[in-house]
Amino acid sequence: MRILKGYSKRERKELEEAKDNNFDNAIDLIRGIAIDDDDCTSLNNKYMNECSEEDNQLAKDIVDFYCGNAKFPEQKYYVQLIKVNENSYLTINPDGVLGLGSRLEINGGKTKFTRDEVVAIDPRLVPFMEEVEK
Repeated sequence: MRILKGYSKRERKELEEAKDNNFDNAIDLIRGIAIDDDDCTSLNNKYMNECSEEDNQLAKDIVDFYCGNAKFPEQKYYVQLIKVNENSYLTINPDGVLGLGSRLEINGGKTKFTRDEVVAIDPRLVPFMEEVEK
């Protein structure tokens, strides 16, 4: 499985929505991008870079995404339980013990989680999730 990188949040959202709702197949989406379809303005801007190598890569990414051979990296989150307290982030030490600490991942500890990981720990933690900026 190939990980798609270099896409803005808006471009990623357009590609995901196109696959889920608007365009039945990759060729229709590529055609829509090329003719500046209103549903794909960010992807069209990515396409209009006047670099055929990048355009070919965009087409390959779209086909792979539609075929299930590529995906976007999962969004990671910090879980801060007490606002304005830099030592109230959910952590898991290398032994798997939950605790609170800073959001720095030191000594093999983990402070960045996917949404599914947070839900698996405790679904009540979801409201405390904060996106990790890339």
